[in-house]
Amino acid sequence: MNTKRVQRFVAVAVMVMVVSTAFVSLGLVNNQGINLSFSGSIFNILSGKGNNNVKPSSTAPTYVLLVHGYDLSGHGESHVWTSGVNVYNQLVSAGYIVGVVTYYGNFSIAFSNGATYQNSSFSATINTPIENISLVLGNAIESIFNGMNVNLDIVAHSMGGLITEYMLEHFQFSNINLKNVIYIATPFDGSPLAALSNYLLIQSGYQADQMVKGSNFLTSLRNNESSAFTYYSNTNWIVYSGNHDPWWGYMIFSGNNDGVVSDNSATYINYTYSYTFNAVHSSSVATYTTSGISYFQDQNVANTILSNLNGTYN
Repeated sequence: MNTKRVQRFVAVAVMVMVVSTAFVSLGLVNNQGINLSFSGSIFNILSGKGNNNVKPSSTAPTYVLLVHGYDLSGHGESHVWTSGVNVYNQLVSAGYIVGVVTYYGNFSIAFSNGATYQNSSFSATINTPIENISLVLGNAIESIFNGMNVNLDIVAHSMGGLITEYMLEHFQFSNINLKNVIYIATPFDGSPLAALSNYLLIQSGYQADQMVKGSNFLTSLRNNESSAFTYYSNTNWIVYSGNHDPWWGYMIFSGNNDGVVSDNSATYINYTYSYTFNAVHSSSVATYTTSGISYFQDQNVANTILSNLNGTYN
């Protein structure tokens, strides 16, 4: 085997590892027979029961939902919120009631005060359509906050942003004041790694297919985004993207990127504010760089989240 062939072989082998790692980190619902359960005192996290047309007061507590991204292993990525600089703890310390959404395995939302929502009849895998997870999340929010008037923020990473966006395009929560939606590195225009995983014969599931540029899912999402803006006209729509551009970026991206999602893809949606960080997509992707850190390892990202949720958008 000559030198050039060896170099090509090594490059492909490394790319396979990068793509596999990146997909580990990327971030048909039957309404009959769904078993819903609550543990803890769910009413401890709710306030202001009353007319659905009444907006929550400025003094009402604000709840923050954290929605994780794609995980090739199908075991869940919810731990990202407590990794690195621990965004979860910083939000709790700031006075928010934080709910961590988990959809791989049994669907659940674990709140920071000990209350938990569970739907044991729904268990997602990497082959579960993104829109199905969105519908379950929307139904969960309706069930948890039924008859209540609350303030709500949503912070979503990667595919979690696609889940959130589809949900908001199809649910109008009339009793919820949706203040801010933060999309961290969400591939609204797809990720080339999704297509590359198929080329490299990585079994990345149907969700990866949906994140290929030009997929029917992404096209539909784009075509219906005006519904979300109509339903939530007072909401701040915020996008975060990365420009670290790791060594493999020049091979598969044509501009700034975080190693998995390009800046163009992360901002391929109508938004109110946008922020760019010198970050890579996840801590596992960062291990393949010489100096990169993920959004979850960057205190600047955590500071910006806290500022945005507090109403500052510098």
